[in-house]
Amino acid sequence: MAVESSPGRGPQPGGLPDGAIATVAGNGAAGYVSDGGPAAVTKVNGPTGVALDKQGNLYLADRQNQRVRKVTPAGTITTVAGNGTAGYVSDGGPAVATSLYDPVAVAVDDAGNVYIAEHQGQRIRKVDAAGIITTVAGNGTAGYVSDGGPAVATPINYPHGVVLDAAGNLYFSEWYGHRIRKVDTAGIITTVAGNGTAGYVSDGGPAVATPLNNPSGLVLDPDGNLYFADYGNQRVRKVSPAGIITTVAGNGTAGYLSDGGPAVATSLYYPTDVTLDDAGNLYIADDYDQRVRRVSTDGTITTVAGSGIGGYVDDGGPAVAARLYYPSGVALDAVGNLYIADSANNRIRGVTNVADMTPPVLPAADLYGESVYPHAVQRGQQFDLGVRVKNRGPNPVDGQYVTVVLTLAEGLTGGAGGGRRLSRSFAGQQLVPNEGSLDGVFRVGVPKETAAGLYTSTLEIQYSGEVDLKDSVVRLPVTVVVPAPVGDETALAVVQDTVPIAAPGQQTVFTVKFTSATGQPVNPGVISQRFTAPDGFGFTGQPTYAYYDTIHGVVGGDLDHSIDDSGRTLVISSNPHLNTTASDTGSLVYTIPVQARTDALPGRYDNGSASIGRHAPVQLSGRIADSPLRAAIKTTALTATAGQERWIYPPFVIRNTGRLTIGTVRVVFTAPEGLLFTEDQVAFTRWEDESHELIATGVLSADQRTLTCPAVRLDLVPRGAGTDPWVSIYPALEVEESAPAGRAPAGIQLGSPVFAAAQDTVEIHRA
Repeated sequence: MAVESSPGRGPQPGGLPDGAIATVAGNGAAGYVSDGGPAAVTKVNGPTGVALDKQGNLYLADRQNQRVRKVTPAGTITTVAGNGTAGYVSDGGPAVATSLYDPVAVAVDDAGNVYIAEHQGQRIRKVDAAGIITTVAGNGTAGYVSDGGPAVATPINYPHGVVLDAAGNLYFSEWYGHRIRKVDTAGIITTVAGNGTAGYVSDGGPAVATPLNNPSGLVLDPDGNLYFADYGNQRVRKVSPAGIITTVAGNGTAGYLSDGGPAVATSLYYPTDVTLDDAGNLYIADDYDQRVRRVSTDGTITTVAGSGIGGYVDDGGPAVAARLYYPSGVALDAVGNLYIADSANNRIRGVTNVADMTPPVLPAADLYGESVYPHAVQRGQQFDLGVRVKNRGPNPVDGQYVTVVLTLAEGLTGGAGGGRRLSRSFAGQQLVPNEGSLDGVFRVGVPKETAAGLYTSTLEIQYSGEVDLKDSVVRLPVTVVVPAPVGDETALAVVQDTVPIAAPGQQTVFTVKFTSATGQPVNPGVISQRFTAPDGFGFTGQPTYAYYDTIHGVVGGDLDHSIDDSGRTLVISSNPHLNTTASDTGSLVYTIPVQARTDALPGRYDNGSASIGRHAPVQLSGRIADSPLRAAIKTTALTATAGQERWIYPPFVIRNTGRLTIGTVRVVFTAPEGLLFTEDQVAFTRWEDESHELIATGVLSADQRTLTCPAVRLDLVPRGAGTDPWVSIYPALEVEESAPAGRAPAGIQLGSPVFAAAQDTVEIHRA
């Protein structure tokens, strides 16, 4: 391996002020058209990692296109690896003619070699300057065996980030392996961080002895410190050359607090990648915060791109005011231009000279109001109206300088017949950043003579010191309703709120929304509500309800229900009342768990229905996604006698019904009531070596009812002419003496996410 590349000047357009944002690749439409044209007007598809070489060429992991692309400093795009088909063929040939499998990250060395992390391919690939592709780590199976051997002969576990040091050693993160691995120049693999378990314990100890949680992007500084995004731990961590781990950003809580304070005391929201500038400032792709953050050398965190609102508006303006949409990769060129893989926007964005830009000056404090108001109230009632005053920081606020003034809409009164202008100040109270609130909520009444309609009051937050009050005026709309409740469900408007998409075997939810016109109270009483799932879906699990617009926040709970016809039919018995009290205002939403059937065919299905009492049936729709992996599982009914038979072995016979080879997958077994797994291993046989019994090792749950095998090597090729490949798996179950008589299902699920599932029926008799 050659040494890590020192990047040149990249393709960021000239003539923009410092801190301005522009698109350098992708037109926002997901897809692939062709190569050889301007990168900014062609399609890319869910780009993730980015890197630059010493000539200033920008490389991007075009993840959903199964390609790695290159954008020259002049802005021309070409493909350097991948033919657009997901999978693995072989090594040693032209990189542009072979398949990649989920490329998520790239790195480049000074010799022009490009390194690719193939997330689902379980490999790190190398494309040399002549365009020939080879493997440098991973044997194509997911898992962990040991350290100290050849990197190309060992399993790795969903690689997610890749970087090289100055000596040519390669480092990569293992997303599900919860480790950072190193491949030295002799090709030997070792672990430099993570003990293989997901979690967080503490800092200050040996990196190889501590848990990580889905480690992602990596970067090295000139002193050999390794920085990485500890995605699931909501932190960015550092491993020193001595192997000691510390946190440099993030307090472990997901979210966004503020800028301007210590990076280790603020929240991050699933950080995915990191990079460094020449001065040692650290840049973080704060994925779910829709921001790129910068941690200066003194440990202070600020935002350099993204307003925190997901989406896309336009280019050319300040990056801190622009919208990003799940930024997942970051890289810097020689002159300090920042490149962002703006994944859900299907673009690569550039920020001009970000290393020298000065973030906006933060206000002394930043007050805003969290609104409190009901969606609707009945005439003659009292209700709460106002705001909870909060401080986004960075400095504390003395409450004696804060006043809230509520001006009620004509037709509403303060308290028991009070006036329309109400105010309150907060002497003796302190409001520190991102903690607590000041109570700017008033008790308000609706006189009996007030007419039905919409009444909008306004509240102003006043502060006598220096403060940012851009959110100081709040509008509070309330609908006054007059008539008595309608006792008929036909007065409700019922719609499917979202159309779910799931691959075969995956779980999702249907949401059904109930509303009533202009806040009309509706109280039909307990009625029977029958739901029929569209083709390809089955109901499963506990449906719930929630009112989202009450003065008490979200009010919800479980729904009484039954599931029939093998999951095709769901019957709910409940009272879908609306606007009858302060706890059922606004809209009512049912959340109904469903699962896409393992044999479901891709497409949209519109033949489901919701029949709410006497209400006209409402159409329910769902979409089955085309999973790249498909399998059919044959099961066999078994019998067991409690107290006599100790062991049974339910056989699951798996056949590949898709177009791709099913390699090493996650397999989860569930035991029926009255039976337990007592071993952490499961036996299986494959069609080509039927005479040999193979063993897979898993993890038992505390109650011994679930056995999870993270890496079972099925190696099931698609069916071909004259061949019918299969794998038979038979976990060992022990029958408890107290097992109840009856029929119970023993389950199996393949993949993460699940792409196939089935159940063996076990009938238990009493001796």
